[in-house]
Amino acid sequence: MEREIYNLIKDFDSIVIARHKNPDLDAYGSQFGLYYALKARFPEKKIYAIGDTNSLNFFQEMDKVDDDIKKESLVFVLDTVAKQMLNEEDYIHNKKIVFIDHHRNMIDVDSDYYIRDTESSSTAEMVTNLLIQLGFEITKDSARALYMGIIGDTGRFMYNSTTANTLRTAAVLLDKGINIQEIHDLIYLESIENKQIKNIFFNSVKITKENVAYRKNKKEFIEKYNLDTNFVSRGLVGQMSGIKEIPIWANFTYDSASERIFCELRSRNKPVLDIAKKYGGGGHLYACGCSVETWEEVDKIIKDLNKLAKER
Repeated sequence: MEREIYNLIKDFDSIVIARHKNPDLDAYGSQFGLYYALKARFPEKKIYAIGDTNSLNFFQEMDKVDDDIKKESLVFVLDTVAKQMLNEEDYIHNKKIVFIDHHRNMIDVDSDYYIRDTESSSTAEMVTNLLIQLGFEITKDSARALYMGIIGDTGRFMYNSTTANTLRTAAVLLDKGINIQEIHDLIYLESIENKQIKNIFFNSVKITKENVAYRKNKKEFIEKYNLDTNFVSRGLVGQMSGIKEIPIWANFTYDSASERIFCELRSRNKPVLDIAKKYGGGGHLYACGCSVETWEEVDKIIKDLNKLAKER
């Protein structure tokens, strides 16, 4: 497979790198990690990074690419194979398409090549090892992006997705001279205002009789404090983690742009993935998500989480 990917990259003058919408750090990190490495290795090629953007974009502005260019390009799609997670315009136009993903979802879009490794902590870990296998230099910019992707999906190596290979891969990136203190400060330092929002958030967390913690973030809450949807949805779900009595926690956030409710499901040791899949989503065994249209559907998810929490 590596030889085929190598030949594809060599053969195409135009390469487009996409990933799932509403990107997290792994989506950004794997995308820009591949982007910077290919730009350095093939400066004569036209290489684009496309997609929507949010507050986790610590890299650069996204490229705007015409459909006509995509139709003649090699397109990489990173960190998902689920149609629901993709902007259709990012992947339907292509000459050849390669998916790279570490999630447990089955692919439901057409592809020419599909590189899958559910044992990898992150797509950034996969991209790092692919670049090594291809013999491409990982530049400092590439290493910075890939490291950010890995720590994003492993919670700075605290989650059980971290393996010995994850740490070996991270060591390769550290050897490129990246400054992890600067990286961690960029991602994790926050304002007093954000700390105050977290207190407000946590004080309204509900806990069911089965010890499932959850928070419903409705339109009024987000507008009152002028909050970014991604910050509330993904950035605050961790406020319910690390509590001894809580085995499962979930964060439900209304998104005005899509008029849907983003659902982030988390667990310490109970697999919540099947529940996410039931509602059209996916992800990891213990950290996954989906989106639904109504708060009634949210209540059904909470009921399913309660049922799972009761199981021994």
